[in-house]
Amino acid sequence: MTEMVRFGVIGCGEIAMATLQGIAMASNAEVAMLMDVSPKVLADLAELYSAPTTTELDEVLNNPEVDAVYVATPHDTHAAIGVKAAQAGKHVLMEKPITTTLADADALIEACWANDVRLGVGYFAQVDGPSMAARDLLRSGLLGEIMAVRFVVDSDKPASYWTGGYTGRVKTDWRASKQRAAGGILIMNISHDINTVRYVTGLEVERVFAEADTYATPVEVEDTIAVTLRYDNGALGSIHASSAARGSAYGQPTGPRIFCTKGQIVLPRSGVDEPARVWMENAPEGSEAGKWQDLPFAGVAVSRQGIIEGFAQAALEGTDAPCNGQDGRAVLEIVLAAYQSAESHQPVTLPLQA
Repeated sequence: MTEMVRFGVIGCGEIAMATLQGIAMASNAEVAMLMDVSPKVLADLAELYSAPTTTELDEVLNNPEVDAVYVATPHDTHAAIGVKAAQAGKHVLMEKPITTTLADADALIEACWANDVRLGVGYFAQVDGPSMAARDLLRSGLLGEIMAVRFVVDSDKPASYWTGGYTGRVKTDWRASKQRAAGGILIMNISHDINTVRYVTGLEVERVFAEADTYATPVEVEDTIAVTLRYDNGALGSIHASSAARGSAYGQPTGPRIFCTKGQIVLPRSGVDEPARVWMENAPEGSEAGKWQDLPFAGVAVSRQGIIEGFAQAALEGTDAPCNGQDGRAVLEIVLAAYQSAESHQPVTLPLQA
């Protein structure tokens, strides 16, 4: 019989609904308890997942039937909840971002290490079939050296998003607060793509320059940002993202592009279930040179089930989570460097001081 990791879900709003489905589908995990500060939010889930509910965090952390917690609360609460969970001996799967400051990320990583529990962050790439296939292709050398990476995400978030997300399941204003969310589209959305590119390429960012502003949204966080990146192999990166692009991304290719000396890869945008696309100057057997084609992959794409199963396996085996605390910290550092640059109007060199 497969060993099971029993999850306490802390924060049962919008993204938790998708993760709960992933837990329900996972072969090595199950829902043990549900927690939210709003009893109304818990009402429909109690019956759906046949799990006890509570509005008190300590009830989850003191429950011996809970092996791990999945934390999907406002960004500024991640560190305190995660540290407390680790101290209670619970494995911690943190919804992205890992925290809102590097000092908090370090404290969470240390707490999990000190209490011998696993720490994971809810990014897709490390368990995503298209991302793994792209990573293998780049490592093969067929595409040559990486020259540049381009991220373009033009979305048009409705006004209701800032008080209720996309589903309106929970009414709250934390997304609009710079103190609580730490930022807008970069930390909320593009951080997924930053994690994907870091995982696929194996490159680390050395320098960041950014400009950001809020043009068409009554919030404190940015709704438009442009970022230039310099990677440790000399490659360049550019990010253009907006959550207020009226008309969204009409006619625009999907996710990040990786330009190499002998070809390029177009990755799926985070959350989109499709293969990567590749153009190769010299193609291996079974592929065609000089032609855009789908990159075959094994496994599944953009799977919350994959995130849960990978993390649960790490908890059961005592190994690193597929996307671990250091991965989450590395993404956060790039995001915070961009925000620091946008405020100072100067380039920022990594590593940052925690």
